[in-house]
Amino acid sequence: MGTDGSKQLKGPVIPPSEILVQKFTESRGPELASLYSTIANRVNNNFKSHRNKRRRTTSYDNRGSKTRFRKKQKVGVLKQNSEESSDKNAKKVPPRHIRRRTELKSNPESGFCTSGDGTKRLRTHVWHAKRFTMTNRWGFHLPLGLHGSGKGSRALLKWLKNGTVVHDASYYCAIQLEGAQDSLLSVLSTVLAPFPSSDAENVLSGRIYANSMLYHGGAPNSYAIAPVMYMWRPNQQLADAVEEKGGAHRLRQLWIWLHASALTEGYNALKVACESQGKMEEENSSVSCTSLEGQFGTLEIMGSKAVQLLQKILHPVNRQSSMVKECSLMEDHIASSEIIALTVNDPRGLTNNITEFDPIFKDLWDVGNGLLCCPVEESVLCMEKHHQRLSSFCLADKSSEVAKASTNLDASRTCPVILLKGNNLMDSVSRWSIILPLSWVKAFWVPIVSVGARALGLRERSWIACEAGIPNFPSEYPECGSYSSLMKSEAIAIENEAALRPLSVRPFSIPIPPPWNCVRLAFNINPAESKSTQICSNEVDEVGERVVSDNDVVVARSSRTLTGFLISINGDHMPIFPHCLDKNTCITKIIRNEKILDQCSNMDMFLANRSRKMCFVRVILRTYKEGVIEDGAVICAPRLSDIHCWLSGSNSKTEIQVPQSSLAAYFVKQDSGDWEYQVPEDPEAMESNRWPIGFVTTGFVRGCKNPVAKGLCDAVLLARLRHEQWSSVTLKRRKTEIYVLTRNLRSTAYRLALASIVLEHQQEDLDHF
Repeated sequence: MGTDGSKQLKGPVIPPSEILVQKFTESRGPELASLYSTIANRVNNNFKSHRNKRRRTTSYDNRGSKTRFRKKQKVGVLKQNSEESSDKNAKKVPPRHIRRRTELKSNPESGFCTSGDGTKRLRTHVWHAKRFTMTNRWGFHLPLGLHGSGKGSRALLKWLKNGTVVHDASYYCAIQLEGAQDSLLSVLSTVLAPFPSSDAENVLSGRIYANSMLYHGGAPNSYAIAPVMYMWRPNQQLADAVEEKGGAHRLRQLWIWLHASALTEGYNALKVACESQGKMEEENSSVSCTSLEGQFGTLEIMGSKAVQLLQKILHPVNRQSSMVKECSLMEDHIASSEIIALTVNDPRGLTNNITEFDPIFKDLWDVGNGLLCCPVEESVLCMEKHHQRLSSFCLADKSSEVAKASTNLDASRTCPVILLKGNNLMDSVSRWSIILPLSWVKAFWVPIVSVGARALGLRERSWIACEAGIPNFPSEYPECGSYSSLMKSEAIAIENEAALRPLSVRPFSIPIPPPWNCVRLAFNINPAESKSTQICSNEVDEVGERVVSDNDVVVARSSRTLTGFLISINGDHMPIFPHCLDKNTCITKIIRNEKILDQCSNMDMFLANRSRKMCFVRVILRTYKEGVIEDGAVICAPRLSDIHCWLSGSNSKTEIQVPQSSLAAYFVKQDSGDWEYQVPEDPEAMESNRWPIGFVTTGFVRGCKNPVAKGLCDAVLLARLRHEQWSSVTLKRRKTEIYVLTRNLRSTAYRLALASIVLEHQQEDLDHF
């Protein structure tokens, strides 16, 4: 076929070997800018996808709604004219879901949002409500745990040992005391025990915090309120300090952190103590008591990689300060209970946008002066990031008003925080707390979760406390009024759940909370021989708030308290050994002393006195070989024959069981609602009866490799069991643990367990979850 000579064959187009990105974007810039402006005009500068377009339904098609509208017109549903409908639309209130979304997205400087019944919501409520089962406790909507039947503890503990977990503990509130230092010390000495702390000098200087128990002041045996953590503002000159009065009269500030369940009771007790102190001293030496509820948020971060997470989130403003150097090195040299004050950048924002005109936070201690600012809104940060992406393509409009919107807002890009270093939960598993303004909780929560931290609810948090052997408030503090309120709510929930089942499969009722005063039955009875029948019920105080009466019940939370109790009953030579301050003396060396039992040969003398007070101590329980210990299980005193059967592996251990016929008769509920412990009269049941010495407060966490349970037992009865068990074996076979029997309230079988007294291994047992 012929071809035109004028036409020349074209060869393949060879792309250039190099492409200049800058030159390419400049040539395409006008085209992209016009396309961007066209789209922006169509969507009114709103590039967010509409929520009704996200669903896989026909809601994207407006024709369906128009058809329904025409049908309503045909049947006469819509008879208003256009003018009336326009007036109605002008006065129409937005739907509830829109109003609720607007309310929950708001971020005021202080205070919690509340529901219709007045229940408070955390700042992370929306995030938790989408993922967790929520519960109403202590006036808050709190996350209980992940959806389901409460399983997953094995995965959680694995995550704790190999990663990081986080919990929003903003339901803890602070109470501020301000006044002269001597006056503050005088007030604290009347309501806190033990006080002062073992490291009082560092606590007073504000370097570390301390834990203690808060009591009602004015009486030597006053009621316990709750465990607290208190911290002093570091030594510095305040604006209103009186220098001429010296250091002892300088104005100081003190924060006392309380659980939400005991906030009202604790605040009233502190306020009364401050007023009493003001009457005794001059007016200028009075102490002011202020509740800072709704001002602060607290985020608990735990795990083996907690330090790495904090280094990713906390970016200090002044990196030359000594505190920042300590924070960058983190855990190696930072002691437990240390306080680190920092001013950090917004973890969501762009650090290169911070200018000298941005409002900078004052000290976090100045929260009462109204000097704190909210963080920059999320929409502003999103728009800034959007313009930053456009600037990478040379499309940013420097004169855009939206780009300058963040400089006109009364918000801050820096936040003051207080970092608290807690005791290690386990080997290489650290525990930290971040105290920050409440308005900044959401700003820190999302980045923390985004970098790999797993969120915890109340149930998962209690699992960690049990694994670490730390008491959980208020479920393990029967001497406090908050315990009774929690147990009542749990009892109602269990009764309502049981009522839904048919009578044929409905379980029998068990006492919640357990009748603690039934331990008195073992005072004047030999646990090895008893044939009498007695009844013992709970004793409630006049207020009716506490399960056990504090007038004759003591829960030792420190070695000082336990030692004082033993001296008061002349039992300081009993074989129970509070932790000694001398590091060279420990229980492992004490048990090798051949004459240790001769110092207290007559233990029955202490058991015969039923009028003495009961002193409970916390114990850690581990089963000897098999079995599961549940919440509320009874701890009983074993006979020597029971221990020999278990240790020898004899099959006769199966005989240590409660008869099925009398299982539901040990605890009887009276018409008043109180529970009574009744010793059975049947000979077979009497033979299998073992006298209670305490109860389990927290049972096993299923899924643990080495499960432990926590409980409270009478100290004198534990000492008697140890004396009996040590006397029956040789010196080399003595154990620091004490053999006890445990029985779940709905089970007939006793299980052998080893009880370890906490105060024999540490001086104080005041750390709490």
